[in-house]
Amino acid sequence: MSKKPTIAVIGSLNYDLVTRVPRLPDLGETLTAKSFTTNCGGKGANQAVAAARLADRCEKVDVKMVGAVGDDGFGKAMKDELKKHGVDVEDVRAVEGMSSGVAVIVVDDATGDNRIMITPGANGALTPSSLPSWLFVPSTAPDLIVLQLEIPLETVQYIITRSSQVQPRIPIILNPAPAVPLDESIYPQVEILIVNESEAALLSGVNFNVSEEGAERQDVLKQKAKEAVDWFVKRGARDVVITLGAYGAYFYDHQSGDRGWFNAHHITNVVDSTGAGDTFVGAIAFNYAGLKHAEREFCIEGGVSVATDAAGWSVQRSGTWQSMPLGKDLQKPPADNSNSSGNKSDLR
Repeated sequence: MSKKPTIAVIGSLNYDLVTRVPRLPDLGETLTAKSFTTNCGGKGANQAVAAARLADRCEKVDVKMVGAVGDDGFGKAMKDELKKHGVDVEDVRAVEGMSSGVAVIVVDDATGDNRIMITPGANGALTPSSLPSWLFVPSTAPDLIVLQLEIPLETVQYIITRSSQVQPRIPIILNPAPAVPLDESIYPQVEILIVNESEAALLSGVNFNVSEEGAERQDVLKQKAKEAVDWFVKRGARDVVITLGAYGAYFYDHQSGDRGWFNAHHITNVVDSTGAGDTFVGAIAFNYAGLKHAEREFCIEGGVSVATDAAGWSVQRSGTWQSMPLGKDLQKPPADNSNSSGNKSDLR
């Protein structure tokens, strides 16, 4: 096909204020930080950049960002930086009189673990009426829409409903983060549902708090992930992925009924896990859009394999966007990798 596939990422843009500390402070404690940096972020923008970088800055796939920023310096900086990574920002609207979204991030320098606090700002102005009309016109509709929950839930629900009414239906990847209770009618309308353990717990009611350690902990988490997948599937979910951080990811393929587990890469030099989950989502989006547009079969197992490699690459570098791999970077496995990305366990 001559025309490149198009991914529309509809979601948040946040300006990140990042402080690195020797350890995460206790309640009421004051620590002297090791460094302070600023980065562009937001789950929507992160996932757009992850897909665009894997597409070698959109040489292989067009990635369009749909969102809102404030009429401030943060908003301009984010749009400029998105462009550098190849993302189309024509539909990122500057909202007069509002601030851009801001995320305050604290990173444990020893482990790479983080805590994030978000002020939505202009992200809250992304309403159904503000969406570009080309999204739902068959001749201009994207090959894939990627959604998160850092924009109004009303907008997310509207996009899912409208996308299902277009012929052919526009497939959607939903990453419901931060998680809030969802109308169960959403699940059958989503092509791929990607959640981490805390999101899976809130949505399904499965308790992922386990006391076991080591290999036994991983086995228990696999069982919890299976229970959560069963809950989503009973409510009409199609492909489902539950990510479990350093342990790996559990997936369900709705076409074959297969279930599987990918161990995460064993990375000894974790620098910063910020954005790793968004890298994972962006990688699946890139893989899905490219294969579907070429009229080749997509399977969630292959998508999870690519995403596991991409996330493993990103945690070894500081920052968010600059840590995300280019397509060429995944021609070799992440460093310090004791497992190949083909380390799937069949869980049927």
